[in-house]
Amino acid sequence: MAVATTPRVARSKRMVSGDLQALQMRATHLLKMELDFIPNPEFACEERSENTLVEVLLEGARDPSSVPADLPSHLRGMCEVALLTQPEEAALFREMNLSKYLANALRATVDPAAPDELMLDEVEALLNRAETIRDHIVKANMRLVISIVKKFVTPQHSFDDLLSNGIFTLMQTVEKFDFDRGFRFSTYAYRSISRNIYRTLVNAQKEEAKFTRDADDWAFEQPDDSSSTLTDAVWSNLREQTAAFLKQLDKREQLIIRSRYALGAHRKVRTFQYIADKLGISKERVRQLEQRAVAKLQAMADDLDTDSLFSAAMV
Repeated sequence: MAVATTPRVARSKRMVSGDLQALQMRATHLLKMELDFIPNPEFACEERSENTLVEVLLEGARDPSSVPADLPSHLRGMCEVALLTQPEEAALFREMNLSKYLANALRATVDPAAPDELMLDEVEALLNRAETIRDHIVKANMRLVISIVKKFVTPQHSFDDLLSNGIFTLMQTVEKFDFDRGFRFSTYAYRSISRNIYRTLVNAQKEEAKFTRDADDWAFEQPDDSSSTLTDAVWSNLREQTAAFLKQLDKREQLIIRSRYALGAHRKVRTFQYIADKLGISKERVRQLEQRAVAKLQAMADDLDTDSLFSAAMV
């Protein structure tokens, strides 16, 4: 005689099935994750253990007195982490890479079909520890990034735009630094950040030159005689006036307006993301610059003497 399954047993089975699926998803995520670290021969003999120096550093030693007074409040907090000595750098980088190494070795033993929850917890804890150490190193070197960025700021490239570029480069540099070579991280980071920002500015200048090379040809296309009653003189006046408006914008605003409204010789509307990639700034920053440029053009148009502009039509 078959025994009917009670509602409580059915719910229990569903819960077990759901828990297994959740563990399988966690395991799959960990196994697919790209995990880069700097290997070291000593890691093969290491086991996870707390490093006293690292623990002291991560507790949050701060040095507010060394933060530049002209920094905004949201940056001051990031710069209060005390600068690192060479032994402290070496300890942090070693622990960060060791944590990744151990996590990578442990996840290699995970069975994705029947993962062990405690094992997944251990892998995630190691990865979280590596991330915490990375963030501490980044914050300890924020003042270096700011000092580099200040040297490259121009009217066309704001401090905030270049700072985001510098921080991103710093984070990449932390991941690639080999602590075992005996060099100071600040020296390595200074070269990487400076080189990347300089390359970004050079590329932006090249793009600006590319978009503005044919500045006199971007405005209005000459219409067919059959589709317009405006004379050649009126179209000439419109071209000259619009070109004059554009010249009153800075080069970056000119580039954005031409790109967004297909006013260049390429005749193709560019997306915010495309322009952001070319200029090395955020998509939101491009949107803000476009709004500012359009407002300027609208103000110029309001002051335009339309009677004189179209007087050629009466000739």
